[in-house]
Amino acid sequence: MKIVAITSALLLASVAAPPCIAKEPAQEVFLSVGDQTMTTSGETPGREARTYLLRMQSDLPIVFSVDADNSACSLEIMKASQRGVFSKISRFPASFRDSGQSGDEYRFSFFQNRVSFMSGARCAFSFSLKQK
Repeated sequence: MKIVAITSALLLASVAAPPCIAKEPAQEVFLSVGDQTMTTSGETPGREARTYLLRMQSDLPIVFSVDADNSACSLEIMKASQRGVFSKISRFPASFRDSGQSGDEYRFSFFQNRVSFMSGARCAFSFSLKQK
């Protein structure tokens, strides 16, 4: 009898669980070789991160400059060839420079800081990427 009750509870819990909600994939950004700068701006959707992906096409250093609302935003930069968070930025404006390698991938994730997450305020940002 006890096994039937446990099995019934587990079945009920699995049916009552909310469905998974798919997250928006990272938006890919592209750089061309030379002195051209790619500029993007946006804002985070309510209580979600906005992520951009950069795949390096050549072995040139990159310069990443960002401006965002200091009272609402944070930024994490991840590099595929390294484990964990490569850089975390929470004071803006900020600049980041790295020696890019062909085939490397960078993920730039903008998200709300704790205060703006709790209040529901959005994080507005703009950034530029340049290869030198």
